[in-house]
Amino acid sequence: MIENTSSYENDSDTNSESASARTFPTAHDDDLEELQRKFLYAIKACDIVTVKDLLEKRKRKQLDFDLNCKNYQGTNGLNLAIQVNCEQTIDLLVSQPGLQIGDSLMHAIRENLYSIVIKLLDILESKDPEKVKLGYEHSIEFPQHLTPLILAAQCGHYKIIGLLLKRGHTIPIPHKPQCFCKDVCKSLAQLNDGLGASELKLSVFRAITNPAYIAQTSEDPILTAFQLSQRLKDHGTVDRIFKSDYESLDFHTRMFAVHMIGLCRSSAEVELILTRQEGCNFFGSFPYHRLVMAMDLKQKEFVAHAYVQQNLETAWTGTWHEWKRYGSAYKSCMVFPRILQLLFIAALYLFVPYSKWGQHYALPVNRMLNYLASYTVFLAILTYENNFNKFASTRDRPNWTLKICIVVYATSFVVRAAKLIMLQGPKRYFSMLWNVYDCAMLIMLAAISGFWWLSYTRTWADDGGGAASEPVERKYWHPLDPTLVAEGLLAMVTVMSYMRLLFLCQLSYALGPMQVSLGKMTVDFARFAVLFGIIIVSFTAGLCRFYQYYGGMTRTDPATGLQVEQDESFVDVLSTLKTLFWGMFCMTSSTAGSVVIENAVADTETNEEFAVNNHYFTQAVGTALYSFFETLSVVVMLNMLIATMSNTFMRITGNSYIEWVFGRTQVFLSFSVHTELPPPLNLLPSVHCCVETSACLGKSYQGVANMMSTKGYLKQPYPKKEFVHLMRKLVKRYFRDRLSSAFVRKCNPVCS
Repeated sequence: MIENTSSYENDSDTNSESASARTFPTAHDDDLEELQRKFLYAIKACDIVTVKDLLEKRKRKQLDFDLNCKNYQGTNGLNLAIQVNCEQTIDLLVSQPGLQIGDSLMHAIRENLYSIVIKLLDILESKDPEKVKLGYEHSIEFPQHLTPLILAAQCGHYKIIGLLLKRGHTIPIPHKPQCFCKDVCKSLAQLNDGLGASELKLSVFRAITNPAYIAQTSEDPILTAFQLSQRLKDHGTVDRIFKSDYESLDFHTRMFAVHMIGLCRSSAEVELILTRQEGCNFFGSFPYHRLVMAMDLKQKEFVAHAYVQQNLETAWTGTWHEWKRYGSAYKSCMVFPRILQLLFIAALYLFVPYSKWGQHYALPVNRMLNYLASYTVFLAILTYENNFNKFASTRDRPNWTLKICIVVYATSFVVRAAKLIMLQGPKRYFSMLWNVYDCAMLIMLAAISGFWWLSYTRTWADDGGGAASEPVERKYWHPLDPTLVAEGLLAMVTVMSYMRLLFLCQLSYALGPMQVSLGKMTVDFARFAVLFGIIIVSFTAGLCRFYQYYGGMTRTDPATGLQVEQDESFVDVLSTLKTLFWGMFCMTSSTAGSVVIENAVADTETNEEFAVNNHYFTQAVGTALYSFFETLSVVVMLNMLIATMSNTFMRITGNSYIEWVFGRTQVFLSFSVHTELPPPLNLLPSVHCCVETSACLGKSYQGVANMMSTKGYLKQPYPKKEFVHLMRKLVKRYFRDRLSSAFVRKCNPVCS
C-alpha cells in the first residue's frame, strides 16, 4: 500500500505545492496508487529515464501524484534513492520544488554517501543552519536525540565526521554521574523520563567512544580513551540497569588504546607514549607517567601489552641483562649475600651515587633485592623478639637492643611511606590495598613503641628513679599491662610482616595468578561475611537468652545416678555467638539444644524420690532453630561460598596472563619509585636525596599542592610536536589496518 502523505515536513514550498495539487484533475485512487508504485519502483531500480519522464509529465501537469509518497514501509522516494546510491536520481529529486528532505540526511549518513551528504547539508543549511545540527523529530527510524554527528560517529564514518566537525557540529559530553547542575542534569531529571535520559547518554557514549570520532577530536587519543573508559565505568556503576551496555563500550574503548600502542614500530615510539606526562599528577623520578595512569585507571589490557612490558622490563633490569637468565631459585638465594653488601651499597649511595656501581645498584631490580635483604633482617629481629624467653623477660630486664632496632625500622618505614604519599599523592597511594595494609602495620608498630616507652617509664618510676627494687612476677601484672599489650600487638605485627611477602609472589608466573585469585576470593569472602553476619545476628537475637533460666542446672538420673549438666550454649549473648560461630564449622556439641532441669524433690519429709521434669516444647524450639541454622550455614552458605570462590578462581585463571602481568607491574612500579636505600638505611641523608627533592618541589610553584591533591588529571595545554606527529601516524596506521583487514575478510574466498 502506498501512503500519500507529507505531514512530517514543514518546508516552505509545501503549502503552495498542496494548493496547486488541489487544482489538478484527480485520478482514481487505484490508478494513483499504481502510478506512485511505479514511481517508487523506478527510483529503487535506478531507472533514470522512467523517473525523469514521470517528473516531466508531472511538471507539465499531465500526471498527478505526490512527490513525497511512501511505500508500505514508510520510505519515500528520496530515501529509496539514497538506499540504492543512485546519485542521478537524487539530483533529479532534490531539484524538484516541494520535495521534503525529512530525515534523508540521516539515511545518507548511515549509508556513508559522502557526496550526497554534502548536497543535502547545503540545501538544509541554506534554510536553517542551526536546525540541521539537531535531530529530526518525526523520523520513523531515527530517535529525536540522534543528531547527524552522533549518527556519523556511531557508524564510524571518518570523512563524514570530519565534514560535520568542520561545519560546526558538536556532541555534548554527558556530565559525571555525581553532577547535579541546574542547566543540564536537573533539567533532565525534571522531565521524569528515565528511559529517554538513559538512552540519550548511551547514544552519546556510543558516538564519542568510536575510534573515528576520538581520532578527529583529540590530539591524544590514548588519553581520551582512558578518560572515556573511566567515565563509562562511573556511569555503569550508578546506572546499573544498563551496566552491561556501559561495560561493552568500556571494553571496546580500552581495546582501542591497546590497538594504538600495538601499532608502534619501535621502542622509541612506545617510549614516547609511555613517558607522556599529560593526565598524570605523578611527581616521582619514574619516567613512564602514562603507564602510571593506566595502572590507576585499571587499564589491564594496555598494561599487559607486550610492547609496554618490554619497555618496562628494560627499565626494570637496565644493563643487568643476566638477570633474565637466572632461575627463580637462584634469584631467591641472591637475597642472603646481599645482606652483607648493604653497607657497601649505602656508602656508594652517600658518596658516589652517579658512579658506575652506584647506577647499577640504583636499578629497580637491585632496589628490590636491597629491600628484601633488609626486610629479611627485620623479620629475623621480629621473630627473635616475639619468641624471646618470657621467663627471663621482666620489667627490669627487657631486651632493649631488639626493641630499639624494631623502633628504628618502624621509623624508617614511616619515612618511606610519607615520601611515597608525597610523590604519588594520597589518592593513588591509598588506592593500592597493600599500602593500606602497610599503614595498618605501621600504626600497630607505633602503638607497640608507645607501650614499650610507657612500660619503661613506669618501671623507672617504680624503681624510685633508678633505685633497685624487687621485680614483679608476670602473673601479678595487670591484664592490660603495657608489656602484655605490646607483646600481643607484636605477635600480630609478626604475622602481618610475614604475610607481606605475598606481595612479591606476583613476580612469579606460577604463584602470581594464585596470589591474584587469593585477593579476589578475599573480596568474595567479605561479601559472604555480610550475609553470614545478618544470619548469625538473627539467630543470636532469638536464642541469646532462651535457655538463661536453665544455666548451671544439673540433673541426676534416678535409675543410674549419672549427672547431666546444662550446656552453656544459649544462656547469654557471648555463649550464643560462640556456639553459632563454631557451629558453622561443625565444632559444637550435638547437645547444644538440649534443656536440662534439675531434679525436684517429690517427698519433702523423706527426700527419697526425685521427680524428673522436661520442658519438651522449649527444647524442641531451641533444637529446631539451631538445626535450621546449621543447615543454612553449613549446607547452603558454605557451599555457596565455595562455589563463588571456585568461579572467581576459574575466571582469574582464564585471564591469568593479563591478571598476572598487571600484578607484576604493580611490584615493578612499587620498587621503581622507592629510594635506592631500603629501610632503615633510607634515614641516612645524602646530597643526591636533597638534589632530587629540590628538583621535584621546584618543578612547579604548586608542587606541594599538587602532590597532596586528589585531582586525577592535570592537562598540559601545549603537547609536544613529536608526540602529536606520532599520534597522527598511529591513527593513519589504525584505519589503514582496519580497512585492509576488513577487505581481506570480505574478499577472502571460502576454501573447501
